[in-house]
Amino acid sequence: MDEAEAPVRVETGFFSPGDFTTEGGVRIPSVQVAFESYGTLNAEASNAVLLFHALTGSQHACGWNPAVPGTGALWQPENFEGWWERMIGPGKPLDTDRYFIICANLLGGCYGSSGPCSPHPDGAPWSGRFPLVRAGDQARINALLLSFLGVERALLVGPSVGGLVAMAFAALFPERTKGVVSIGSGWRPLIEHQLSVFEQILAIELDPLYRGGFYPAEDPPARGLALARIIGHKAFVCLQGLESRARAEAGGRYGMLTWYEPTRSTQSYMLHQGTKFARRFDANSYIRISDMWISFDLLRTAGAASFSEAMAGCRRHAVPFLVFGIDTDACFPVAAQEELAAELTRAGVPVELRFVRSAKGHDSFLLEPGLYAADLAAFLARVPA
Repeated sequence: MDEAEAPVRVETGFFSPGDFTTEGGVRIPSVQVAFESYGTLNAEASNAVLLFHALTGSQHACGWNPAVPGTGALWQPENFEGWWERMIGPGKPLDTDRYFIICANLLGGCYGSSGPCSPHPDGAPWSGRFPLVRAGDQARINALLLSFLGVERALLVGPSVGGLVAMAFAALFPERTKGVVSIGSGWRPLIEHQLSVFEQILAIELDPLYRGGFYPAEDPPARGLALARIIGHKAFVCLQGLESRARAEAGGRYGMLTWYEPTRSTQSYMLHQGTKFARRFDANSYIRISDMWISFDLLRTAGAASFSEAMAGCRRHAVPFLVFGIDTDACFPVAAQEELAAELTRAGVPVELRFVRSAKGHDSFLLEPGLYAADLAAFLARVPA
């Protein structure tokens, strides 16, 4: 990358609204939210975009950030460049010359927001004591962040699991929602992913180093977390093209195997992905955010008896939705976006449904911004200021 193309240096900011009580009734004293923003908020505070990251993402969506206080060894070099660098910036689909973009680390995460790695009031890390969190908790903490930044209403963008959080926010705060862009997501977890995530949690729990969630940072359950990632990673890529994507030769045990030697490059690829991930993420955080995904319940979050009732505020405020599906997505298959669009239509909420063709599966939203740019720009132009 030459100097002209180098990402702009950015820093993570921190916001603490005081004590926060989760949906489960657990009080988190002096809760902290790590966030970044890109672009400039205009005088009317009308150009804000609130971005929710995916399962294991972070607040660092754009630019270059080589250090985040409090993250220790988890902030690896692969985190330094923003995870949506291809989508955010001057002239890009989320144009920072036009929009003020905000992204916060999910509550329960490990990149600066309060989570299992954060200090408990007794001075030790929360570790296994940190509560489970729900999408409604994420929506409420982000609403507080918007108020702190002087933003009354924002357009929501949520890829993957972030799309579920965007749904929760729109249901709870329709008057603060200008529009919703859901990419490779849906409105309820599928049974196959409920089971897959349980397998991933089980992989972590069965690692002897997990210790019920009370493990030292220098000796985490890395093998269990790596295996969890391997189980989950199958849904993030297009399996039909995996052999061409796994270009490295087979071989290497990656600290995971004792006798068996990988015989196919796809096996080595998965071992590489799993062990690399285990260096940059926390096992307790993975369980919290993964459980948030499979426990997502829009009706419970909104206190509603039906989808239409949950979306009543969006109908009343005429909140428009743009729903993207990816034809090779195994994580949130096209049926999930078709169902979401159909439910929104029945609820009287304006919705546009778009599908992209990709050979990269669920990861397309990270790797191929050009597939989304035109429809996203047109939608943003239609959302009233």
